[in-house]
Amino acid sequence: MRISLLCRGLGFGLGFLAAACTPGGPQTETSSESDSDACQPGSLNCVCEANGCDPGLVCASGFCVEDGSGSSEATLTTSTSSPTSATETDPGTTDPTGPTVTTETPQCDDGPGVSQQCPETAPYCLAEGVCADCSGLTSCADIDAGAPACDAASGLCVECTEADASACGGNTPVCDAADNTCAACTDHEQCPSGACNIATGACFEDALWVDGQADCGGDGSEDAPFCEIQDAIAVIGTGKPTVVHVKPGPSYKTKIDVGSNLVVAIVGDGPSPAIDVDVDALLVNDDARVYLKDLRFIGSSMSAGNALVCLNAEVWADKVEFSSRESVAIDTIGCALQIRRSRVYANQGGGIRIDKGQTRIENSFITSNGGNFAQYGGIHVVTGDLDVVYSSIIGNNSDANADSLHCNDPGTIRLRNVVLFGQSQLTSVTCDGATVSDSLVDSSVLAGRNVTVEGAAQSAWFENAAGGDFHAKAGAPFAELGRWRTGDPAVDYDGDPRPDVDMSPDWAGADRLP
Repeated sequence: MRISLLCRGLGFGLGFLAAACTPGGPQTETSSESDSDACQPGSLNCVCEANGCDPGLVCASGFCVEDGSGSSEATLTTSTSSPTSATETDPGTTDPTGPTVTTETPQCDDGPGVSQQCPETAPYCLAEGVCADCSGLTSCADIDAGAPACDAASGLCVECTEADASACGGNTPVCDAADNTCAACTDHEQCPSGACNIATGACFEDALWVDGQADCGGDGSEDAPFCEIQDAIAVIGTGKPTVVHVKPGPSYKTKIDVGSNLVVAIVGDGPSPAIDVDVDALLVNDDARVYLKDLRFIGSSMSAGNALVCLNAEVWADKVEFSSRESVAIDTIGCALQIRRSRVYANQGGGIRIDKGQTRIENSFITSNGGNFAQYGGIHVVTGDLDVVYSSIIGNNSDANADSLHCNDPGTIRLRNVVLFGQSQLTSVTCDGATVSDSLVDSSVLAGRNVTVEGAAQSAWFENAAGGDFHAKAGAPFAELGRWRTGDPAVDYDGDPRPDVDMSPDWAGADRLP
């Protein structure tokens, strides 16, 4: 509270003085030269006039004062409390034409840094003794090295913001804007290098480049790229995770052989580059970890073998097409396989064969694989675990086994939010112990919670079933059959957002209409 003392025209902030000095107050007296005894220096019981003081005294602000000591009006201001933040001000009680004498009590004296004396909205005590939010600090890092970023929304120093993730790195390179903390990467797009080591949460840093149109003999730098992907793989050492950027252009023809214990990301750098290799196109050996993104494994000859063979290793495929291979497209033995937003299409030898290990398929199309004389159809599980969510398994065919899903001695088999149709209800599925939910299928073998069984798929449900395009069309019976659960993919095959509320209805299958 500020107390101001002013007489004549300025008023009083102090109640007991107001009555004595305010013109018209109950004790106001008018002084004159003939009655100067009533107005002595410091007297509060009168109001002097211009010539109403004794010799040697002058009238200033209604008081008789020593000549020269009160020749102009003055304001006396004291402070017994302070504003709650650096931006607050008190109503003015001073005369703008006269000098001001101010005694301020500091807002805080336990800075610099977080103060116990400051409010939550301005929690930092600055060197000047005032409270402020983080925008008033020279540097958040000076206050707390673990919270070097200023969050404008909350006014607090935090670990990171979308604009300042300088504190993030290692296995937590990404700023989670929801709580302003550093987090592991989960998608390749989150990393400046274009590749995330999803198993560890770190972004790839070391990089090599490949361009099939470049002169062979380069060193793998961006200015002098290799001309085959295998050239880059051959120079990567154990313990040095490396991303290989692959330019589009002519198809790459050399088999890719990833040695044991290597950690590699092979990423298309432009419209999905094509890998068209006779026999097997990609072999991933024991304990290696390989990430594939924005690539096309295709087959243009009768000798095109497997697109991918994984032996006791780990493979992540994001936005990858495996198509037109003469053998089963993906063959895994003891492999941890993750297939996301990918397409396994029209491979004459079959789609995916799983022997031991764990496989997860999400937001993907497994369609039109196998044929009348094929051993494998869509997915064949010798043994091992399989988890399929938000995927379309349609139009596959096998002469020797079930069309859509065949299991010999499986582990845990779970299907959720899927659309599944083979050549017929009788030949579509053979898989004891499989559980299914929130799906549209053609086989009563897969009956489960919230499962609709239809005898056959209708071409009207899809964009161009005859041409292999099984994107959904309006009116399809699986429009709200799926159920989105916390932890499910945030988008569909095309990147269209899915619901983000637990148990919300959603399209089953890989595609949803926006």
